[in-house]
Amino acid sequence: MGVLGGGLAGLSLAALLAEAGHSVTVYEAGEFGGKLSRLSVGGLAFGTGPSLFTFPGVWRHYLAALNEPDSLDLQPLEGGLGLHHTPFGAVALPVPPDHPLSGEWQRYLARVGPIQAEVETLLTRPPRLNDPAFLRASARVGRVLGGHLSAESWISAQHFSPLLAHALNTHALNAGLSPKDAPALYALLPALIAAEVSRPAGGMTRLLDELLRFCRERGVTLLEQTPVIHLDAARGILKLGSGTARHDLIVSALDPARRAELSGQTSKPQARTVSGLAIYAAFAELVPLPATSIIAPSNFQTFRRAVQAQALPPDTLALVHADGRKLALLLTVPASGQALNLTQPWVRGQIERVERVLGVPNFLRKALDIQALDPVHYAALGTAGGAIYGAAYPAWRSGPFHPQPYRVSAKLWQVGTAVHPGGGIPAILGGALIVSKLIQQA
Repeated sequence: MGVLGGGLAGLSLAALLAEAGHSVTVYEAGEFGGKLSRLSVGGLAFGTGPSLFTFPGVWRHYLAALNEPDSLDLQPLEGGLGLHHTPFGAVALPVPPDHPLSGEWQRYLARVGPIQAEVETLLTRPPRLNDPAFLRASARVGRVLGGHLSAESWISAQHFSPLLAHALNTHALNAGLSPKDAPALYALLPALIAAEVSRPAGGMTRLLDELLRFCRERGVTLLEQTPVIHLDAARGILKLGSGTARHDLIVSALDPARRAELSGQTSKPQARTVSGLAIYAAFAELVPLPATSIIAPSNFQTFRRAVQAQALPPDTLALVHADGRKLALLLTVPASGQALNLTQPWVRGQIERVERVLGVPNFLRKALDIQALDPVHYAALGTAGGAIYGAAYPAWRSGPFHPQPYRVSAKLWQVGTAVHPGGGIPAILGGALIVSKLIQQA
């Protein structure tokens, strides 16, 4: 079997297929890891890509499928999902017991918390109408969603205070979409993940190390810096820069538009999820900020209109992660493929806004070293305009209820968050579990 793409999705699936007894080769055009890679800034090691580890139950499902113990040493992240700054004030999620909004938060938890196991089921089981477990989980989650299609609609129907509603709406961006466009399931995420937010003790790149180890120990052939330049799925042939390779089955972990391009097909232009400008800074002293801070757009409708027009919004979502002498700042931007750097007025303005909200004016100027990754970088990883989650689909076609097809043709399958939307590591691992099961059943 050939796997196209050595990001987390491709490596996760390769290990599962090898565990099942298949001969597997992974082709990666660049370095393994995709969006999750190592970056040295000021002598400090940063992990790019996913910054939080959530739904640890999905990871345990994945380990069980490989008969592996858990050696990631996941450490709870202080402050959970972090301090959320909104136009109506700031609130931490989970909401502390002594906070005035604690009662609202507990009402939210009581409504959503009981379907934790069902959401994990939907993340890890193939969506089959003849599977009783899938049907039961879908029914229970569907009852909580109550017919709402978007995150914004569900949150509005709960009549939360403006502060809590704004903070919860922020998590729609886990889908790479505004609250009005993100599936309603994303409105439930804070209740489902806030109590178990963690990172591996050695940083997020430890996950990449483990996946590579799983592959190597199972005999997977790992080919780095080996781009595929043409895909003939019907015959199972890959054209490489140095020859060709033939496989009985091919799985693409690439963005579907990129896969179509390799096949000589023309894909229709589609709306895109957001991209980002990731800024990594090293300091001489400890960064005096909480582990996670989230600065929300002041107006989600204004933000939505700008992103849909592929224009920079007046203010944007900013995720700030502080870890010792390291600071990571992710600014959400439209997936326009635009080159951005720290000297541009819009970028300077957003940084100043973050510093002002967090009470640390001119803080980034004190950094010993700074590096930034912009939409041009993310586009080079294979998605149009640098869209982090690829194409944007209507709410009814997104999430575990209506995923994109896993099997494209007789000899071609696909895997990854562009296929199994969900955002981050749970969707990657869950999607790999699903595709592995479907291939074994085919």
